[in-house]
Amino acid sequence: MSAENKSIAHRFFAEQDRRKGPLAPELCAPGYTAYIGGYPPINREGHDQMALMFYGAFPDLYQTVEDTVAEGDKVVLRFTMRGTHTSELMGIAATNKPITVSGIAIFQIVDGKVAELREQFDEMGMMQQLGVIPAPGQ
Repeated sequence: MSAENKSIAHRFFAEQDRRKGPLAPELCAPGYTAYIGGYPPINREGHDQMALMFYGAFPDLYQTVEDTVAEGDKVVLRFTMRGTHTSELMGIAATNKPITVSGIAIFQIVDGKVAELREQFDEMGMMQQLGVIPAPGQ
């Protein structure tokens, strides 16, 4: 089961990159809920909207899975997002700067579908790379 669940979690990210934001509905369980950073919980449609915003701002965005750990119905991915900020993001005008941001995602997989996602990524580091927040020592 762990190998199958790992494959589902990897496909989840790969499909999101391929679709440039929207989640693959066939990979999401009914009642799918995502908890991303400090944002309120969102359903699949809300996640699609958030992802479309990011892929719109970083059209070349892609996620590389660095590590995968699985046990029972949980899969943990450590990943790196890379992209170039070419359009507005949350009121921040395009900077044309590249970003490399690390993150971690915890998937709960039920009956072969993602029921819950809990994700954290280095939003502060991303803002520093974009020049919106000064990096230490600046």
